[in-house]
Amino acid sequence: MHRYLRLAGSVLAIAALAVLTIVLVLIVRGEQAKPQPISPALQSPIATPTPVAPAPIPTLAPTAIERCAFRASAASPVAGPSLDSYHFSEPQVVLTHTSAIGIAGWLPDGQRLLITRLIPPALTSEYVDTVDVTTGKLVSYGERHSFAAKPIWLASKHSVAMTDLVNQDIVLRINRQGGVPGVEPIPGLMSPYLAATSDGRRLAFLSKEADLWPQMFDTSLSQRQMLPFALPWISPAELLTLGQQDGPIPYQAAWLADGNRTAFYNDTGLYVVDLVASHICEIDLGTRMDGKRWAVDVQWSPNGRFLAALTTVGDPVVRFVDLTVIDMHTGETRLIKLGLQYLAAFSWDLDSHHLVVLAEAERSSRANQYDLYLVDIVTGDSRPVLQGYPLMFAGAYGIAWSPMGKAVAVACPGVDSTSGAISEGRLCIIRVEVKQ
Repeated sequence: MHRYLRLAGSVLAIAALAVLTIVLVLIVRGEQAKPQPISPALQSPIATPTPVAPAPIPTLAPTAIERCAFRASAASPVAGPSLDSYHFSEPQVVLTHTSAIGIAGWLPDGQRLLITRLIPPALTSEYVDTVDVTTGKLVSYGERHSFAAKPIWLASKHSVAMTDLVNQDIVLRINRQGGVPGVEPIPGLMSPYLAATSDGRRLAFLSKEADLWPQMFDTSLSQRQMLPFALPWISPAELLTLGQQDGPIPYQAAWLADGNRTAFYNDTGLYVVDLVASHICEIDLGTRMDGKRWAVDVQWSPNGRFLAALTTVGDPVVRFVDLTVIDMHTGETRLIKLGLQYLAAFSWDLDSHHLVVLAEAERSSRANQYDLYLVDIVTGDSRPVLQGYPLMFAGAYGIAWSPMGKAVAVACPGVDSTSGAISEGRLCIIRVEVKQ
């Protein structure tokens, strides 16, 4: 399946987003071959649309972006529970599907997940559903083109925001239960990646008409607003000095839970936007002899103190993926490698001190499989969890720790014991207990 990505030849699968961004570059440049048709239901006009006026095009010129400044004497973070105090149950299969299942995230109740399910045989479209992990009940929110970008649950609207591809145009949709449109689609997006505040009231995205000026969409008022500054664009010639021949790839975004800050990132840099102060700055992820580090995936800690990122160097397909954690109070940066070459996905615990990370298993023993690790980001220590368990694989969106901290959802596809081919998609739940 195309969701389970592999390097050229015998090199193993790596982080899905790092590779699928190649496809997104081609979409943005208009060079991608014509995609398979999307479900006719998704291409039908909306009978009673809610008009969404575009934001005015800014006249401001892009300005240089300074490095982020940090407090000189911020208090050190308080240590959390020890790694040994965490107990993880064996994975329990709660849902199966004939193709890959992607985990987009937990709903606030900690009992339902937002997921995607690829639709065979073409695998160019997917169902977007919620699933109750206790009962297995599925609730549909429609279909869309199969993007690497996650759909997003909008708690304030009880709806799902998602991007779709219609005639090679990336559009933003907000669907209610049953796939009923909530607003008229917003066309002309530069990238399928979205970010939302935790309450689901505001969405961040980039559109072709506004170029690199990010836009916010208020889902309650159905209004669009332009930010007063542009994200940087680095030319291919400048990228060569960073160790890259391709790109730049489309921007992604990650929103802090309080809604006041958001991070935009691609292979040119990581930029933090303070919406209250109307300020933007760049986070330095460091450099190596072979180039400048850039972020594949970025997530804020629940308390907003830390920013964690899967980082790499060079062009997709990349040679490694590490974990970088930035203390947003002190500016201290910690690089966590886990002794493995490829880290595929990660998710924060509620305490903002621990992460679960899916990392490539040892090649000599279990090709194309992944192990689960628990990481203490304050000490930098880690330990394997359920090491060698046969169901631990990296799925379309990898992994998600529940908002109550009591469970971890993982994609755990079945694999043919003889050929090693994926036989079916599975969604597993791992129960978590912290013993004091």
